[in-house]
Amino acid sequence: MVSYTLTSIACLALGAAAVPVNLADIVGGQNGNGHISLQLDLTLGQDAFAANKFGGGDLFTFTSTHSIHALPENVVDGTTPTGGIAGASGIFNYGINSHANMICYNITLHNFQGEFESPATTATHIHEAALGASGPPRISFPNPEPVDEAGTVRNSAGCLKGPFLTGVIMEEKDTGEGFHVSQIEANPAGFMTDTHSSLALPGAVRGQLA
Repeated sequence: MVSYTLTSIACLALGAAAVPVNLADIVGGQNGNGHISLQLDLTLGQDAFAANKFGGGDLFTFTSTHSIHALPENVVDGTTPTGGIAGASGIFNYGINSHANMICYNITLHNFQGEFESPATTATHIHEAALGASGPPRISFPNPEPVDEAGTVRNSAGCLKGPFLTGVIMEEKDTGEGFHVSQIEANPAGFMTDTHSSLALPGAVRGQLA
C-alpha cells in the first residue's frame, strides 16, 4: 500500500486513459479536513513501463505547468464579447507531461450558477482558441463538484492521458482526436480554458493559458 499526495497524482493515469479523480470524494465531502491522501494498490510492472516508453524517473515530472485565473469578462461567442456569470471565477491549474501525453488538473470554481451544459461530454474544457476568439475543445475534464455545503465552491482534480475525446464532431471527427498536449506547450497563448453553464452557454468563466 502506497500513500500519494496531490503533488504526485500525475502517476494515476499511467495504467489507463482518461481516469478522473474527484477531489470531493478524496477529502470526504463537507466533513473532510482539507488534507488529500490517496491510498492505492498500484502495480506497475515492467510491461507497464515499457508500454509507456519513458523511464520511471519521468513519472512525477511535469514538462510544463500552467495556472489560469478564469473570469466572466473574458468570455466571447465567436469574437463577440458576451461575458459569463457575474461574480463567478475559477482557478485552473494544469501540469503537463508531454512524454506521456498526460495532463493533470486541479480546477476550482467559485460562485458557479446554473447547470453545466455543453455539446461536449462535459462542460469543462481546454479549447484551441486565441485571446478574444472561440475554438474547438481539445480536452474535456470532469465538471467540478461542490465541496462546501452551500455549493459556492466546486473542485475537480485528477489526471487524463491521451488519446483524448471530447464528444464534439467537426469535419467528421472528434475535436480531441489526434490531439497531443505538446501542442499546448508549443503555443500556450493559442489555448484557453473554460466551463459552460446553462445560464451562460458560451462560457461561465474563461482564461488564456498564456
